[in-house]
Amino acid sequence: MNREATIYSLYNIKVDETSSNVAAARDRALRKGQRIALEQLFRRIILKNDRKKLPTFKDNEVVEFISGFEINEEKRSSVRYIASLVVHFNRSKINDVLSFYKIPFAETLGTSVSVLPVLEKGGAILLWEEGNGWLDAWHQHDVINNLVPISTPFPTLKNKLYISGLQARTNNQKLIETFISENRINDLIIAYAVIGKNLSAGKLTLDIELKRNSLKNKDDSVALLSVSVPYLDETEKLNYTALFKAGVDVTTDWVDDSWKSKVLVSYGSASTILVKGNLLAVDDWLFMQKQLAKVNLVRKVSLKGISTQAVDLEIEFAGDPEQLSLSLEQQGLSLEKSKKDQVWIISLGKRFGGKDNLNVY
Repeated sequence: MNREATIYSLYNIKVDETSSNVAAARDRALRKGQRIALEQLFRRIILKNDRKKLPTFKDNEVVEFISGFEINEEKRSSVRYIASLVVHFNRSKINDVLSFYKIPFAETLGTSVSVLPVLEKGGAILLWEEGNGWLDAWHQHDVINNLVPISTPFPTLKNKLYISGLQARTNNQKLIETFISENRINDLIIAYAVIGKNLSAGKLTLDIELKRNSLKNKDDSVALLSVSVPYLDETEKLNYTALFKAGVDVTTDWVDDSWKSKVLVSYGSASTILVKGNLLAVDDWLFMQKQLAKVNLVRKVSLKGISTQAVDLEIEFAGDPEQLSLSLEQQGLSLEKSKKDQVWIISLGKRFGGKDNLNVY
């Protein structure tokens, strides 16, 4: 599947509708599922604060954005319809509407991160222990449609030996870095959550502290988030399930928006740069073409010159060179400016196909 299809395709859209007959239930379910998918697409590619700039689209308008859909896990009775949808959107039409409302958007999937959910409950700090509903909520949450791929470690014996909830909470960098290294994680976000009760307002609250950890980049900044839900659920029990779900949603928004802020572009804006690289193998140029085609920011690649040893390209793209470099990096391509003569250099790394780096000018 290419990069564009990944960005503009939404998966695991669950629908469950009942009506007077199964045909009516199916029609209602498909309309609802397509609307949910559109909302999730906008959640994926635009900033949280920009969502309110968009209108509520009518059903016939939602359909206009869709290029196709697939139906999986279909079940039906005489009055009920259940299914899981994959919805594909038309990139040009989505870009057009965002341009009309002057909303920048992101088309580059981020590098995967892991979230370590630590919970303070009743004076205890929980991570791998039973009763950590915060950890359970992350394991149950479907993050397939996030812009940044997110994983959550499981309470294996190895992980329990590497780090505890208290050690994660007290920012024990030696153990945190060991955990990152042993699990081969890019970034580890420690999500420390504290449950509160606002009895006068009839609310449960969850205060969340997010700390990003990486072996490559040191960042001491902390993000503080908070959510609340009604105190009791419909069965008159404490509404922890909804509370933790709201916490996961606001945290994944933060993760996605942190990445979006680096790669946001406006539709219609374009720049061009000239790039150079040496070719070490016969298929290096073909491999480079394949990877460039997967980068949504790249509008056009013009071949200006090629020999058995070198390639000269002109790349038309959206955004600025730094954003292009980040987007290329996700496809195993490096774009850097030569310190010697200030020429842009494109190279292939080992991330895809086991290729060696290209020698550069």
